[in-house]
Parts: sequence; structure tokens; C-alpha cells
Amino acid sequence: MSVIEKDRFSRPELIEHITGVWEDVLGLDRVESDQDFFELGGHSLGAVRAASRIGDEAGCDLPLRAIFEHRTVDALAAAMLKIGAAG
Repeated sequence: MSVIEKDRFSRPELIEHITGVWEDVLGLDRVESDQDFFELGGHSLGAVRAASRIGDEAGCDLPLRAIFEHRTVDALAAAMLKIGAAG
């Protein structure tokens, strides 16, 4: 995972961004930040679409495996910010 652009998103903003992408990709009206992408009906093609959109809009290269390794919005946001903080 490449470094997320520092100061581009606060944690709440990143969570809101990821949640919006997941709601769109999954076709749901509401996704809670602790819900599992795959338990909500997500599949590999949806994960590809989500990773691409989240990465593009966050200004980083988000690999597909990030969605599989961090299956909730909270976990994915934390991972993205941790990498960004270390970069």
C-alpha cells in the first residue's frame, strides 16, 4: 500500500469516504464502520472496484489485498492512516 497523502483526510473523513464507497459498491443504503465487507455481500469484483475508488480518491495505491486483510471500514481506515503516518 502506498502512502496516503498526509493531511488529506482526518480519520472521520476517511471513514466517511470508505463507507460511501462501500455503500455504493454493495448497493446498500447504510454500512456501519464495524461491518465486514464480505459478510455484507461483497465479492472479489466488488473488492476490486472498492479498492480502486478508495485509492484513487485518497491519492494512494490501495492494493486489492487491503480489502481482504482489513474487512471493516474501521480496520481499513486505520491501516491506511498507519501506513500514511509511517510514510
